[in-house]
Amino acid sequence: MKYFLSILFLFFTVFAVAQKSIPKPNPPRLVNDLAHLLNNSEVEQLERKLVALDDSTSNQIAVIIAPSLHGEIIEDVAVNTFREWGIGSKNNNGVLLLIALEEKKIRIEVGYGLEGAIPDVVAKDIIENDLTPAFKQGTYFVGISKAVDDISKAAVGEYKIKRKKSNNGTSGKSLIIFFIILFIVLMIVANSGRGGGGNVINRGGSSNLANTLFWLSILNSGNRSDSGGGGFGGFGGGGFGGFGGGSSGGGGASGGW
Repeated sequence: MKYFLSILFLFFTVFAVAQKSIPKPNPPRLVNDLAHLLNNSEVEQLERKLVALDDSTSNQIAVIIAPSLHGEIIEDVAVNTFREWGIGSKNNNGVLLLIALEEKKIRIEVGYGLEGAIPDVVAKDIIENDLTPAFKQGTYFVGISKAVDDISKAAVGEYKIKRKKSNNGTSGKSLIIFFIILFIVLMIVANSGRGGGGNVINRGGSSNLANTLFWLSILNSGNRSDSGGGGFGGFGGGGFGGFGGGSSGGGGASGGW
């Protein structure tokens, strides 16, 4: 019996260690920088942004920056913290962005209710495009703020996965545009030369050429432009009202820098 109790005690001890989570803040906050990675102004700015999102959509995004995982697996810490804090509402519409500073690891944990809107591939894309590059440059606030904006877009179906453009594709597109412009210019020059006497480009031809190039430049600039992500216009509303009891089943993605 003594050996059985010892084994049982050891089992529960190991289980408890494996199920560690980050202590819930009191009073509750959406931004919890336990590693003091950001300054006070950046923390408050993120907090206001997330409170405004919670007020307007009821989707909750919690950000936790931990100094260390103390040997724990980030996926386990994330899902257990998510459940114990109850991130989101009863509809499980919460997201946890967990950053482990010492291990340089990142986890986006998604609640049950948002797994359709934020599948693993989208969470991974946000980590690789928003967080990892910014963290490598030491611009932590920029990366977190951009990731928060893109997570909120994904939650309402407005996020598009960023596709990396190859150099060959870009060069080929530029070459095609160049030949189209060259062909149009040559046609204008040829037509204007027919009725312009000794002047190859007459006054009308010059005007047509200028107008054509003007509109082509506008169309081409439209193709080159990339939307940089809007974010939120204002940070209205009151303080954070608390977590609503959401849960997660382990959906999301992990990465690092």
